[in-house]
Amino acid sequence: MHRLVTPRLVLRPVGVQDKAAVVEGLGDLAVSGWLSVVPHPYTPGDFDSFLADFAHPGATWTIEESGAFCGILGLESATLGYWLLPGAQGRGLATEAAGAALQAHFAAGGGPVASGYFEGNARSARVLGKLGFVEIARDKKFCRPMGVERPHVTLQLTEAAFRSSSFILT
Repeated sequence: MHRLVTPRLVLRPVGVQDKAAVVEGLGDLAVSGWLSVVPHPYTPGDFDSFLADFAHPGATWTIEESGAFCGILGLESATLGYWLLPGAQGRGLATEAAGAALQAHFAAGGGPVASGYFEGNARSARVLGKLGFVEIARDKKFCRPMGVERPHVTLQLTEAAFRSSSFILT
């Protein structure tokens, strides 16, 4: 499960070769402003810490399309998170990448998965809905890049809901 391949994407372990793209991507507040835990501005040192402490092979992947960096996806401790560069958004790549990771997770006997999004993030709401996630709570969550509490939607996905979703990986 360290490397996943879909019709358009390769999900591979995050490596040092991704540093510049990740720093640039998360340096854009239009990207990082929808995330809860990443610092802003995002520095090369932040990437080094992420790579050493959080980017575990088989749980965190670089998303590539035709060899080009598109973003990062993680499915660790039964929680799904992801982000894409602006130029990679709106083309179904997040759904495809997350679907592949979820398919592998459930095939390996994994249990329910949590995820969430800040209110106003319609793209993430659509991605997670397509995959079968259902809302279980609304609250406020601290958005570190913005430095404020924001309204947040928490979701959960069961294997049965994923299997009956509109997502099909061929």
